[in-house]
Amino acid sequence: MKDPLIKTAINTENVFRFWRAIEALAPQNIDKANERDMLNPVYKTGAGGMLPWDAPQHRRKTPEPGKSWRYSAQAGVYHLNVITSMLEDKIGAHEEIAEKRINGKSRLFDIGFNESGIPQPVTFMLSLSAWSAAQILRHKRGVYALHEPLSSDLSGLPAPNDSLPVIESGFSDFDRLTLHLMQWVENEAYRLQDEELTADTSWLKTLEKLVVEKLCFPEEALDTDIVSMVKCSMVNKPKNIREDAPEKEQKKKESAPDDLINSFFITELQKLDVTWRQGGGGAGFKDFIMGISRANPQRLDIRSEEGLDFAFEKLLPTQPPAGSWPSQYPLAFSQQLAVNEIWNRHINEPGIFAVNGPPGTGKTTLLRDVVAAVVTDRAGKLVKLGGRAFKAKETFTFDNRQIPFYSLHSDLTGSAIVIASANNGAVENISLELPGVEAVPGDVSERSDYFSELAGIILGKPAWGLLAAKMGRKTNREAFVNTLWWGRQTKREDKDKVPPETFSPGQGEGLKEHLSLLRQGGKGRKPVLTWAEAVSRFKRAQAAEETERQQLVHSSGLTHEMAWLEEQREVWEERKQTATLQIEECQLAIQALSDELAAMEMTVTLSSGERADLDQRIHQHEKNKPGLLANLFSFGQVSRAWWERYQRLTDESDALRATLTQHRQEQQLAQSEKNNADNTLRSLERELAQAISNGRAVCKDQEQNHALQKQARDELGASWPERDATDEQRELSAPWLHERWRKAREDVFVAALDVHRAFIENNPVKIAANIGLAMDWLKGRALTEEQAGLALDSLCLVVPVISSTFASMPRMFRDTGQEAIGWLLIDEAGQAQPQHAVGAVWRAKRTVVVGDPKQLDPVSSIPSTVERALAKHFKVPSCWWPGKVSVQILADQTMDVGTYLPDIESEQIWVGCPLRVHRRCDEPMFSISNDIAYDGLMVHGKKTSQMNLPESGWLDVKGRTCEGNWVKEEGAAVEKLLLDLRHQYSLTADNVFLISPFRDCAKRLADIAKKLQFSRDKTGTVHKTQGKEATVVILVLGGNIQNPGAKSWAAGTPNLLNVAVSRAKQRIYVIGERGLWEKLPYFSTLSRALGDLKEPLIVNNTPVSYLEEYLTTEWR
Repeated sequence: MKDPLIKTAINTENVFRFWRAIEALAPQNIDKANERDMLNPVYKTGAGGMLPWDAPQHRRKTPEPGKSWRYSAQAGVYHLNVITSMLEDKIGAHEEIAEKRINGKSRLFDIGFNESGIPQPVTFMLSLSAWSAAQILRHKRGVYALHEPLSSDLSGLPAPNDSLPVIESGFSDFDRLTLHLMQWVENEAYRLQDEELTADTSWLKTLEKLVVEKLCFPEEALDTDIVSMVKCSMVNKPKNIREDAPEKEQKKKESAPDDLINSFFITELQKLDVTWRQGGGGAGFKDFIMGISRANPQRLDIRSEEGLDFAFEKLLPTQPPAGSWPSQYPLAFSQQLAVNEIWNRHINEPGIFAVNGPPGTGKTTLLRDVVAAVVTDRAGKLVKLGGRAFKAKETFTFDNRQIPFYSLHSDLTGSAIVIASANNGAVENISLELPGVEAVPGDVSERSDYFSELAGIILGKPAWGLLAAKMGRKTNREAFVNTLWWGRQTKREDKDKVPPETFSPGQGEGLKEHLSLLRQGGKGRKPVLTWAEAVSRFKRAQAAEETERQQLVHSSGLTHEMAWLEEQREVWEERKQTATLQIEECQLAIQALSDELAAMEMTVTLSSGERADLDQRIHQHEKNKPGLLANLFSFGQVSRAWWERYQRLTDESDALRATLTQHRQEQQLAQSEKNNADNTLRSLERELAQAISNGRAVCKDQEQNHALQKQARDELGASWPERDATDEQRELSAPWLHERWRKAREDVFVAALDVHRAFIENNPVKIAANIGLAMDWLKGRALTEEQAGLALDSLCLVVPVISSTFASMPRMFRDTGQEAIGWLLIDEAGQAQPQHAVGAVWRAKRTVVVGDPKQLDPVSSIPSTVERALAKHFKVPSCWWPGKVSVQILADQTMDVGTYLPDIESEQIWVGCPLRVHRRCDEPMFSISNDIAYDGLMVHGKKTSQMNLPESGWLDVKGRTCEGNWVKEEGAAVEKLLLDLRHQYSLTADNVFLISPFRDCAKRLADIAKKLQFSRDKTGTVHKTQGKEATVVILVLGGNIQNPGAKSWAAGTPNLLNVAVSRAKQRIYVIGERGLWEKLPYFSTLSRALGDLKEPLIVNNTPVSYLEEYLTTEWR
C-alpha cells in the first residue's frame, strides 16, 4: 500500500518563510499570579492598583544581601480567544472543535523596571504576535500581510538613537515600530527620573494606549481588568557606574528580561531560510527537510523476512560499539539493533537517524547506550593522542584582559552530546536520570568515581558520576556555572589553611579551585589517577572486551560456517550423484564401443580374407594371360576377353581395398573413442572417490561444527540467536549479549570515564582555561563561532551530556555554527513542531530522533484555520504543516529501515527503526494500546504486578447534568472512587493520575483533587501526562450529551486514548457512559477490554456497587 507521505519532488523554497510566519503569530501566555512567593512573586495589577515597587505588600519582602529587585511587567493583556475569532472571521474559516481553540491571555508588550520603578528602555519588547494579528486584520488580503506588511504609523514617536539595541525579527516594519516605542520609553525614563517619579499603572495604561494605537490593535480584545502582570526576581546589584560614564556603558547594566514575549525561533528561521536558499547546511539538516518529499525511497520493513535477515546480520558481535552503559540487563533485540545502526552509520558520517519508541519501550535506555558509546570512543582518541590533544595556547581580549584557551585536536571535536526536547519535563528527566545512582548497578560506584560528589551536589541527590547536566534557560546555566565552577564556599579566612587532599565539593569546593590546586604539582593536590594508570586500565579493559568479542565472533561464525558446510555437503553429494550417473553412462558407452569394435574386427577379417582370395584369383589370372599365337588365331578376341576379366578383377580388388581401409579407419576411430571412454571412466571413478572423500570430510566438519555450536549454545544460553523463534521470543531476546561480554563492554565504558577524569586532572592548566571559556559561553558572553565550538566540546569533555529545550537553544547556542554539536539526541520528538527543532538539527553533525507519532501530536500555538490559510499563501504542502507533522514524522521519512503502522488518514504511515518490547503497563492497558495504535508491533515484556486493588474496569455513569463537557454525575463517581481507593486500598496521592480528554473537565478534576487532598499536579488533560506514568489512572471521559462532536474529536485518532491508557502501570479506571463511548473508534476496543467496575463498597455492612451507592446518596 502506498504511503501518503511519499510524493513526487516538492518545492521547499517557502518552507522556512511559512514556519516563520507561524512563529510570528504564536502568542506567549501571561504568567500566573503568585503573590505569596518570597523569591519570585508575580503580581496581578488592576486599574488604580499599585505596582510592586510602590505596594507595601511587596516592599515588606526584603531582597537578600547584595541583591536588588528587578521587575518585568507584562502589559496590554488581551484575550486570545477574541483575537483568534477575529482572525478566523477575516480568513473566513472557523475551528469547530472546542479543544482545538486557542484560549488564555497574552499581552501586547513586556517592559522591565529597576528596583526604583524606573522603566529600562532596552527591556521594552513589542509582541510580534499582536503585531502580526493586527497586520492580518487590517490588510485587505489577510495573511498576505505577513509577506508584505503594511507600514505602521510612526507619527508622534521619537526617532530612535544609535544607543538602542539592534532588533532583527525579519519583519522590518515591526523592528522600526519597536525601536521608536523603545525610544519613547527611554525619553519617559529620563522624565520620570528628572521629576523624581516612578512608573505607575496610569503610566502603563498610557503606554498601552499608545501601543494599541500604533499597532491598530482591536481594543475589544483587551482585558480591562488587568493592567499588567509583574514578575519580580532578585538579581545581583550592579556595580556603581560613574555618572560621567558613556551612555552605552550605563546601558550594559540594564538587564533584559529572562522571559521573552516573542517566539524564540523567529531570528533563527530567518537565517536558516537564507542558508537553505543558498544550498547550505549539513547532511542531517538537508535530510530532515527533504526526506518527506523524496519520491519512491528504498525502504526495508524490519518485520518482513528480508528485514529479519537484515536485523540478525546487524546484531552480530562485530556490530555493537565497544562501550555500553552499566545495567543489570542487556538491551533487547530491537534496542540493540537501533544502537548498532546509529553507531555504525554515523560514527564517521553525518546524518539523521529516527527511532520509533512506543510508550514504555525503553527510549531512555537506548539513549544511555549511545552516550556510553560516544564517551568510550572519545576516550580511545584521548589515549591515542596523549600530549597531542591540545594545540598551542591562544588568547582573546575581553575587558582589557587576555583570556587564554587551547584548541583541541580535530579528532576530539564534534563529540559533544546535547539532549533536546520540546518540553522541560523530557529533558530534565534524562538529565536527572543519567547521573543518578539508580541509573547503574550498585557496584559501579565502587569501581569508578567520575566526580560523583560534585555530580550529587549539582543534581541535588546522590549521583554515580558527572554524566549530564540540565542547561537551556539562563537560570539553569547560571546555577550550573556557580555550582560546578565556583562551588558554594566562601573565601577562606585563613589563607594559610591546608586544603583537603582530595577534591571536596561537599565542602563547597568548585572545579576551578580543584584544577588550581592540581596546577601546583607536588606542592598541591595529586590527580586521583595518573595518566599512565588510566591508560593502562583502559587498554586492559579494551583487551578483555576484544577477547570476549572475538570468541563470540568465532561462535557467530559457526552458524555461517554450518550453512557453508551444508552447501558444501550438498555440492559434493551432487557431484557424487553426477559422477555415479556419468560412470554408468560411460560404462554403457564403453560396452557399446567394445561390441562395435568386435563387429568391426570381424568385418575387417572377412574383408581381408575376401581380398586375399581375390588377389589369388588375380595372380592365377595373370598366369593364364593368352600368348601371341592365341591372339593371332583368335584375331585378338582372347586377349580382349582376358583384359576385360583382368580389369573387373582389379576393380573389384581396388574397391575391396578401399572398403577394408575404411573399416580399419573406423575400427581405429572406435578404438580411440573406447580409449577415451576408458580414460573418462577412470577420471570419473577418481572424481567419485574424491566426492565421497570430500563429502565424508564435510560431514565430519559438520559434526565438529555441530558440537562446537552445541557448546556455544549451551554457554550462551538465552543469548544464542534463534532465527526461528516466535516474534515475542525474538524481541525479548538479546542475541550474543552474553553476561561476560556485556560486563566487559561496561568495564570499557567505566574505564573510559577514568580516562576522562585523568585527562582533566593531569592537564589542569589547559582544562581550566577551556572550561573557563565554557563558563563564559554558558553565561552568554559573545564568542566567535570557533570559540563557542571549543567551549562546547571542552564542556562535554567534563560533562558528556548537556540538555536544553528547543526554546532555549537559539540563545544558548547563539554563537555555535553548523554541525558544532557532535550528537543531538531529540527525545519525545512526536510532540515537537519541526520549526522548533530545525535550528538544533542544523547545528548538529549527527541527530538521533526518538519519539512516536502515535502519541499526542504537537500542540499548535495558532488555530489550524490560520495555519491552513498561511500554507495556502506560501504554497506549502501539508507535509510541512506543524499542526499535522511532528519532528518525529519528518525524521521517520529519512529512514530506509523501519516499519509501517496503521494511520487514520492514510491507512499506513512509515516509522523509523522501532523499539518493540513494552515494559510499563500490565494488562489490559498493554493490549489496548498495542491494538489501537501499533497493529501488534509491541510485545509484552513486563511481569504482571500483584496489587491489592480492584481490577481495571469501566464505571458506567449515565450523566444528565452537564456544564460544557463536564458531567456532574461523573464527578461524584470520581470522588467516591478516590475515597474508596484511599480508605480501603491505601492508595496514596502520588500513585494516581486524574485525567480527561477535555480542558473544562481537567479543571474540575483539579478541584476534586484539592478537595480530597490528592495532588493537583497529578490532574489534567491527557496532554499533561505525556511522558509520565502512574500506578493508577482514572480516565474521566466527560463529553456533553448535547454535543457529540466533542466525543468524535477525542476518538478521531488513536493517539489520545493510547496516551491515556499507557500512562497506567497497573490499573486504569474509566468513568463515563459506556453506551455512548463504546460506539466510537478505539473506545470500542477499550470497552471490550474492560469489564464493569464492580468492586463493592461497604455501606452499613452491605456491599453495593459504586453506582448504586451514588444513587442512594446526595452528591451535588
